[in-house]
Amino acid sequence: MQLHAPLAAVFFAALFTAWPAAAQSRGERLAAAEQQCQPGREARAAVAKGTPLPEGAMPLQLPGAITISPREANCMIEHMGLGLAVVAAMRTQEKIPGTLVEMPQVAGESEEIRQAYAKAFQGFTGGEKDMPMLFYCHHDRCQLSVLAVQRAKDAGYHKLYWLRAGNSGWVSAGLPLEREVLAKAATVKNQEAVRSALMEVRTCGIEVTDQDFVDIALKSPTDNALASNLRSHAEDDRKTRVNCLVRARDAVAKIDAQNPALAEIDALVSRAPDEIDRAYKAARARVEASPSTHFKAPLDKVSLGPLSAALEKARASKSARQTCGTFDRPMPNNQAQLNVTTSALADYRACLDRLEGATKSAATMAAMGYRTSDSDFDAQETLALVSGSARYRCSVRSSSGCLPDASWDRVAALATPANITAYEKSRSDQRNQSGDIDTLRAEANDWVDRVNAHIEQVEASRSRSSGGGYSVAPQSNTQPVRRPYGSSAAGMK
Repeated sequence: MQLHAPLAAVFFAALFTAWPAAAQSRGERLAAAEQQCQPGREARAAVAKGTPLPEGAMPLQLPGAITISPREANCMIEHMGLGLAVVAAMRTQEKIPGTLVEMPQVAGESEEIRQAYAKAFQGFTGGEKDMPMLFYCHHDRCQLSVLAVQRAKDAGYHKLYWLRAGNSGWVSAGLPLEREVLAKAATVKNQEAVRSALMEVRTCGIEVTDQDFVDIALKSPTDNALASNLRSHAEDDRKTRVNCLVRARDAVAKIDAQNPALAEIDALVSRAPDEIDRAYKAARARVEASPSTHFKAPLDKVSLGPLSAALEKARASKSARQTCGTFDRPMPNNQAQLNVTTSALADYRACLDRLEGATKSAATMAAMGYRTSDSDFDAQETLALVSGSARYRCSVRSSSGCLPDASWDRVAALATPANITAYEKSRSDQRNQSGDIDTLRAEANDWVDRVNAHIEQVEASRSRSSGGGYSVAPQSNTQPVRRPYGSSAAGMK
């Protein structure tokens, strides 16, 4: 499938002449346009009159769409501008003004084709299911637009208009095609660049789903944390949307500083904060109206055996420092103490080696998705589910659709605050294990350096006197204990 973006800026002067105030939402603009243009009126009149259809002609109406005449379509395009996605259900040079996308190869019933078109719709609507779309093809016997409307309906879009007469009916109604409008637009230097930039506006939409809110709620154990996280996510989405729109605006302005579409993009920028806030509030309202729908099934699916094993393992977990301790012995004062300390250091190094090997092995197994026992179960999502859903229990909020306490209590009996703290500490220890081992090795190396410096000082003093001190004769087959392996002062070898 190929997508084409022929939304030419040159006819936006006409499209935006009747554009409503920037403060209006898309729904308000659509309602105003429908009141002004009366889409579907002519088709309904034809149906009521019992107008006979020529052989091979498409039906006068389609389920899930409003049949729109060329006059009504032109009126809607003028009033909606960027708020209406005009879609050609075929590849053609005879586009009507305002066409945003060409969609070839719409025929076929395979799941692959359906998914491809669902993805295409997502691309130029930003996933906004209430985005108004107007479909057309060649003429009133062309089935491609019928199939395209059906694809959009199947994908969940519900503001659909069908220009049954196609581009030939558009011409018969005395309306200009895109190429005719473009021919009169000598001031636009680079049409394709402008079209591409305007197409980018369609990718700037931010969709906030119920699952988006659920994910935020599960990371927010308290109401204050939830409010803070919602503000943070909303601000990030606002910045993303505004930056996207500004990039598109700058690209258009660079080519055509007088393009009427710039005013509409500015209006989209100004509305972005309120639109994002409304989207988050709407998602929250939907989830909190029936939290049981979102949290009960995941809680009921939790297997308590692996969760219990994982929490028991977490409680028994130790950091590298707890496992091997630290090596900060008193300074050896004679050969016997030095020998004992050297042996202890070898044992300490062996402990760190074993721990490092186990850490790397566990990391490799986890990366490959292997679990050797129930204790390897990743309980993080389950603990977050318990913590984040607690506020929606029926004992906390007695409303319809609240989360049954029995579902929550079953898992919460294991996911106690103490167990959650132990699990979080265990995960932190695991994440920091390699770095902690390196730190402990460095501390041991520093201790070795201090001992060797002390021995060198004693040996130097001994060489100036007849007694005292102690010495360790270097042996050619003895490796230094310091890591990385390298030269070390005479003494600990």
